[in-house]
Amino acid sequence: MASLSLLEASVALLCFLICHHLLSKKPHDRFLKNWPVLGMLPGFLIVLHRIYDFSVEVLEQTNLTFPFKGPWFTGMDILVTVDPANIHYILSSNFSNYTKGADFKEVFDVFGEMIFNSDGDLWRNQRRAAQYMLNHQGFQKLSMSATRTKLDDGLVPLFDRFSKEEMVVDLQNLFQRFTFDTTFVLVTGFDPKTLSVEMPEDEYAEALDVLGEGIFFRHVIPKFLWKLQKWIGFGQEKRTMEADATFDRVSAKYILAKRHEVLSQGIHDQQQSNGECHEDLLTSHMKLDTTKYELLNPSDDKFLRDTILAFNLAGRDTTASALSWFFWLLSENPRVVTKIRQEIITNISLHGQDNLDKLVYLQAALYESMRLYPPVPFQRKSPIKPDLLPSGHKVEANSTIMIFLYALGRMRAVWGEDAMEFKPERWVSQSGCLRHEPSFKFLSFNAGPRTCPGKQLALTLIKTVAVEILQNYDIKVIKGQKIEPDPGLILYMKHGLSVTITKRSLFCFIFLHCLLFKKHHNRLLRNWPVLGMLPGLLVELHRIYDFTVELLESTDLTFLFKGPWFSGMDMLLTVDPANIHYMLSSNFYNYTKGAEFKEVFDAFGDSILTTESEAWKNLRKASQVMINHHGFQKLSVSTTMSKLKEGLVPLLNRFAEEGATVDLQDVFGRFMFDTTLVIVTGCDDPRSLSFEMPEDESAKALHDIGEGILEEDMIDANATFDRVCEKHISAKREEIARSEGHPTGESEDLLTSHMKLDAAKYKLSSSIDDKFLRDTILTFILAGRDTIASVLTWFFWLLSENPNVLSKIRREMDTNLQPSSSSEYDPTEQFNKLVYLHATLCETMRLYPPVPIERVCLPFDQMCFQVGIKMKAVWGEDASEFKPERWISETGVLRHEPSFKFLAFNAGPRTCLGKKMAMVLMKAVVVEILQNFDVKVAESQKIEPGPHLILSMKHGFRVSINKRP
Repeated sequence: MASLSLLEASVALLCFLICHHLLSKKPHDRFLKNWPVLGMLPGFLIVLHRIYDFSVEVLEQTNLTFPFKGPWFTGMDILVTVDPANIHYILSSNFSNYTKGADFKEVFDVFGEMIFNSDGDLWRNQRRAAQYMLNHQGFQKLSMSATRTKLDDGLVPLFDRFSKEEMVVDLQNLFQRFTFDTTFVLVTGFDPKTLSVEMPEDEYAEALDVLGEGIFFRHVIPKFLWKLQKWIGFGQEKRTMEADATFDRVSAKYILAKRHEVLSQGIHDQQQSNGECHEDLLTSHMKLDTTKYELLNPSDDKFLRDTILAFNLAGRDTTASALSWFFWLLSENPRVVTKIRQEIITNISLHGQDNLDKLVYLQAALYESMRLYPPVPFQRKSPIKPDLLPSGHKVEANSTIMIFLYALGRMRAVWGEDAMEFKPERWVSQSGCLRHEPSFKFLSFNAGPRTCPGKQLALTLIKTVAVEILQNYDIKVIKGQKIEPDPGLILYMKHGLSVTITKRSLFCFIFLHCLLFKKHHNRLLRNWPVLGMLPGLLVELHRIYDFTVELLESTDLTFLFKGPWFSGMDMLLTVDPANIHYMLSSNFYNYTKGAEFKEVFDAFGDSILTTESEAWKNLRKASQVMINHHGFQKLSVSTTMSKLKEGLVPLLNRFAEEGATVDLQDVFGRFMFDTTLVIVTGCDDPRSLSFEMPEDESAKALHDIGEGILEEDMIDANATFDRVCEKHISAKREEIARSEGHPTGESEDLLTSHMKLDAAKYKLSSSIDDKFLRDTILTFILAGRDTIASVLTWFFWLLSENPNVLSKIRREMDTNLQPSSSSEYDPTEQFNKLVYLHATLCETMRLYPPVPIERVCLPFDQMCFQVGIKMKAVWGEDASEFKPERWISETGVLRHEPSFKFLAFNAGPRTCLGKKMAMVLMKAVVVEILQNFDVKVAESQKIEPGPHLILSMKHGFRVSINKRP
């Protein structure tokens, strides 16, 4: 856990708190009797093999505090406590009286004068500097990128290999290597690459292990003995001195390399870019402002060596320990694994782990793991002057006090009767939030002024690793191995953690056979010989959307449809968010459009919609640059606003004056066709949205192509579109040729941008090919016209059914929007303030997604799934209700829903590039209409979706328009 304070406790495992000899009736008395001269040491040595559990028993029976008496004149007397009152008093309210002490510094002399080994003004200087560095945005980004890189390039490939070869591996060793490499990068900027197929040994990592053993050794034998060993260079002390020499030698190499690097970059340049650069801790320490941190010496190699050692030990061992115990506890508690995975599916975005803070149950499980198995099991303190603890125990100046974290987490007097149980629920409140426990009860991140400055960084790293593993792998612990803590500086497993790793398969949890149905759908979708389930499907085709909702609701969100024999119509329909996330994100590259998809959508040629692999990646990169270009964004907004003011508003005014009933769906289709055609091709406005409502041949061809994809008959429409596109392409080529050497400004339409594509940069061999350009025009126009027109149509119908929502949107607009005539009016900036409108649009797309079906394929079968629009299991008991409030948090900001629940803009690597642009466009239309008009739906018309590629209203949407006063 990149945490110094976890280590500050650097533990002296001597504290093994052993029971009071006055408890003569207890079995512990014979072990911890206070013998003449020898004190309680003989009893302590007898129970050393089970010191952790024994200490829990002793402290439970001695009111949470126990004075251990060591041999006479050895300085081994220790007051061991887990009393929260004492802990709070020592670490917080009387903090200034309790230091590390001179004895502590002797035991931990290898660490020199680093932060967890120091006191007073030196410690304050070190802590302020560390706090600034760890919390710096640049270092936070470096931490996440280093973790992500080590996961993607190190841990995941190894897990895949171990899974494929069915190997038994030591998971604790893997975590140690992972955290060592990651921490070393963060501390020094260099990757030692110990996490690799060869599993190489690293002398620095081995020295860290020896150091932990050596410090523990110093706690369990009298001081004069280990000092004698050190003086003559013998035994464990000899190995500790060799480890110390290794730290010196390796650190010197990296310090020298880093000094050269800093000098070659130039300190002046670095300081200028300091807000953006991602500096490792060694670089940051070298550049310390000595006027600000007077007691720190960045020019001293010893200071830098101690820094490297302290941060590496803190970052590697504590995190690896926490992860090891966490995954072992999960193996013992499969219900917890299930709950964490459900939470991950619900909250994690498909583009990255950017919602880790929402994983409340995962954090609760991690806290519970660290409560029972704290990475640093002891803290050691020494009072400057005599004191009386809240428990009534007197302590002398310079005496030793041990806080035993391992026992603290298991005390029934502190945590209740279920203290020994692994129960993450204890950390979750009734409202579903993380429950706060005071640090003097839960001390894994220390308490008071020495609270860990890297706590959030550590938790983020641990959660990132946990999510990656739980999403993609099953960890099975080998039976028969002995799991017990190893007495030492860090709470590791004594014998490691042997496991097998299995890559998770989609079909492990989604395949449901239709014969399990007990509802009436069974008789309709009976799997007939030869005909399969087709007869039942045809019976329900007139109400296919509602029927599908009922079917999937009754079959745990996934249903296997069997088509006629040899027809290739077998499909797995699913709205299970876990399946959707798996197919569209975590295992994206295994789920393609497929050859049959390309056949069905052959009208789109080799456009971004139908391509795969490298061709798709290159097209997407190019499209992303074009759509996000400032010039294109300006063109999109200006074209939309112009079409509103000069096209839609005048037309609606006329309809209002004449009292005419109009098909609003047709109006929106025409508005979007005109707007999209201009944005895509740069041609003159086709003006299909006008008083005459003329029929445009390319608009009709688009409609026929949409119809034909379902009916497989669109030859004429295809030919029409070829001819129309050829005209636009030819005109554009001439325009570009005329303007060569005469820049026309920033605002380029997509056709122009595609014609000017750098084919070498995007590895596109056909960027000037007419067929490529024709496919591009078709894809973008269909995407822009039909989807937005569909959303706007359903949106205004839903408003007519929910006047309270309409009132709220208008109030929000009145409160937040400036007059459009204002010189400061920026549509995009203004629309960002309309949270409730945004929520209402999202709620519309949840119930009526413009593209109702998404399709992916595997080599051996075909899958088709529809968004879980009305699934109670996904959206709650009110799933069928139109309720924009579900998208707004308690603080009034927009609530994020993961894209595998809300798939209107697709998910994973194929997430819609024009999402933001589409939302701005829709808001512009809604604002203009609601500010100026009332829309009244004509009575007696049937509102139902038509079975088309785009979810339009089957019979249109007839309304009357009234101008608002």
